Amino acid sequence: MKTARPSETPPGGADPAATLGTPDLAALARDWITLWQSEISALVADREAEETWQALFALWAGMLANAINAMPRERPYHPGPSPRASGAPHHEPAGNASATRPPRPAPAPPPSDPRDAEIERLHRRLAELEQ
Repeated sequence: MKTARPSETPPGGADPAATLGTPDLAALARDWITLWQSEISALVADREAEETWQALFALWAGMLANAINAMPRERPYHPGPSPRASGAPHHEPAGNASATRPPRPAPAPPPSDPRDAEIERLHRRLAELEQ
């Protein structure tokens, strides 16, 4: 018995997808891609979504900076035989780095907000009205 290849139409000219009751996967894939392209285009044009992503990335960057600053500065302890205990010669690194470390600089102040002057003017006006 000869079987039809997927690219061939079976005898009688009927569409294999229609005769088997299966969806047309190529059309389904095209529709799905079109849907996601329109969704992504709408998301890119949305100013509120852009501001949300910027705030999320700023929080993420702050979290990573804090995690990096919280990491120990010295080499971690590795249990095992000491080089001195094994009789191997021990060489001190040039200039003991852990003994004298320069102090870390103070964190940078937050960037100024262009609305600061307006907020200050409103505070003064509110204090004036309260008097």
